[in-house]
Order: sequence, then C-alpha cells, then structure tokens
Amino acid sequence: MTLSLAYISQGKLFLKYQDAPVQEVESQFGLTVQERKLRMERNKAWKPRGLQEMMLPPGLKAQLQQQPESVVGVEITSLCQGDTEQLLYALNAGDVGGIFLFQPKRQREDRLFHTADFQVGHLNYDRDRKLIACTTNYQTGISNIAVMQIDAPRPREVTEGDSIDLAPRWVLGKEKALVYQSAGIGRDHQGYVSDRAPFTIEKLDFEKQDVLTLASDPKSDLLSPQLDADGWLYYIRRPYSARQRSFNFLQFLKEIFLIPVRLLHAIFQWLNFFSQIYTGKPLMNAVTKQKIEQKQLQAWGEWVTPEMLRDRNLDEPDAPSLVPKTWQLVRQRTQGVPEILAEGVLSYDLAADGTVIYSNGSAIYMLSPNGSRERVLVGNWIEGVALLQP
Repeated sequence: MTLSLAYISQGKLFLKYQDAPVQEVESQFGLTVQERKLRMERNKAWKPRGLQEMMLPPGLKAQLQQQPESVVGVEITSLCQGDTEQLLYALNAGDVGGIFLFQPKRQREDRLFHTADFQVGHLNYDRDRKLIACTTNYQTGISNIAVMQIDAPRPREVTEGDSIDLAPRWVLGKEKALVYQSAGIGRDHQGYVSDRAPFTIEKLDFEKQDVLTLASDPKSDLLSPQLDADGWLYYIRRPYSARQRSFNFLQFLKEIFLIPVRLLHAIFQWLNFFSQIYTGKPLMNAVTKQKIEQKQLQAWGEWVTPEMLRDRNLDEPDAPSLVPKTWQLVRQRTQGVPEILAEGVLSYDLAADGTVIYSNGSAIYMLSPNGSRERVLVGNWIEGVALLQP
C-alpha cells in the first residue's frame, strides 16, 4: 500500500507522495526573517576594529575571524493536513512564530497568522467547519488550547488556567468537540514552574460547554490523543516522572567524592583556554580533542536521556528507536482496557479508515486496520508525522 505523508525532521518539513521521492519544503517567510536579521546585524556591526584586533592575542584573533555570522533559527514545530492538497504548519523564526498554509502543487506559502507574543504548536484542522485547533505556549510555562477560522486574524483561546494543555484533535464525526492532553503545574515561591502532574486526556464539548476526563493514570503520561468516529481512543503512553525526587543518600555521597575530580578538570580547562588564546595550541593534543556528542532530543516537553535510551527497541539496526520501549501507542474504548499497538513510539497520526502511521524517531511505519505492519521510510530525528488523505 502506498501512502502520502508529511513529516518533521530537525525542524524541517518533508513531503512524501506515494512512490515519489522525499521533497523538502523551505519556508519563504523563515528565509525572509533570516535575511532581515542578518542585514540588521551587519548594519550594527562596528567596522573600525583595526586597533582592537591589533591588541588581541593571535589565537583569539584567529578564532574571532573564523566565527560564522549568527543566523536566526527557523524551526517548523507542527503540521497537519488542510483542505484538499494543502498543508498547514506552525513555524518559529527567532522571536516570531505563526501558522502557515502551503500548496504543494503551486509551491506557494501563505501566512495565516504570526505574532511575537506567544509560540504556536500542535495544529489540527476540521475540514467541515474550516477550523484550526492549536496550542498557544507562553514563557510563563502555561499552554492553552485555541481555535481559529482559516481566515481569522488570530487564534481564540478556549482553555485557561495554570496548566499545560497540548495536542488538540478534533473528534471525528458530527459533534463539535476536541480531545487534548492536560497537566496541572506547580510553582515555587518565586513563581517558577517546579513540577507538573501526569498528563491526562480531556474532551472539550463545545455544545455542552463542559470538559470531561476520558483517561488518566497516576503513573503515566497520556499524550497526543485522537478519538475516531467508532469511539476508539488512541494515545501514546509513557511512564510519568516527577521533577522533585526524594533524597538519595548514595547519590549524595557520589557527588561529594566527585568534587575534587571536577575541580581539577576545571583548573586544567582554564589553563588550556589561555594556552590556546596566547599560543594557538592546546596543552595536550591527545586529551583536548573534542568528542562530538549525540544530538539531544526533546519530546513532549521532556528531554530523552541516555539512561532512558537503554530501554529502547533495537530490533532494526538501520532504524533504531530514539525513545524507550515504554513509550507505547495504545488504543481503548472510553474507560476501557488499553490495547498496545506498538512500542517505542514518538509520534503518530490516524486516518479515518483506521490506518495508523507512527514514527520511532528513525523510521515511519504503517499499521493497517487488519493489524499488519509495514515500514514506509527511514529518516533522521523524525519528530512529527501527518497523513495526507484525499
């Protein structure tokens, strides 16, 4: 079976139409923001630096001359299918973010909305009502669910409070309702976020104007819910880990014993820094070679640590899972018993006929309604997937 899909990899958008090769989509808005910022930085630069550079050590002068110009990062954070042969995505470019519509056949990008007040993410589109659901994320740590007409000037928030509301999805069917994940947050005496509760799955009914909890587990985060027309609730389940942990005496002793080692390492690095500046050479070539670290992965608000990756699925060496096996794609009837569909799942999407595509971070797979599984493609750091349906 051939599929048409879109996915996000390291903040970039890619399209895959059936048997055609993968196509990368570049945002013209993002490129324009980058060029404008670069021109501003060049205009502000202090050009008469001759006397200053003459006073610098040769090593530091060479490093300054080799430094590349700073470029505003452009990152696509969410995507979904719009109307026929259209794609919607959320983009952040520096302090500015917004919602954009892309028409692949015409290779045209239209800006629907942009702002510097908050960041937008987790898009979902209702074709019948021409409504976009999204999240509005603030620097205070809260996230709200918002909706907007495709031609409206800005999103209108429909949830509020000191909570993290994410990943809204329109319920398939005639009722006007959303399902989303929600977690309350706790703050310290200075007002900073110190912890959060496990994510639960909520249903917002616009006609009844109430919110109903569909699923919760005190030991698990329930993420990215989708409710199909037959009443099946799909979501990703992962173990919940509180930020505030109990005191560990053995870990405390370990940290004390490591203080002298870390202190000596800091002194050596300080001396090595001055050696490189004034002589252009490190103290010890063999010791100071930098080891390239693996890219950090943040998924659903949490950093994936090396300790977590010890439990990942390594059945396919060419496409190893980037998240542990305990990140499970499940489905259940409302208030029913969860059924595990796949393990090591980072993101997924659901079609109206029950077909599921999901990613483990390194590949995209398809689950047919009959239960068969097929690998669709292999990629790098696949953070989000979306089916493109007729």
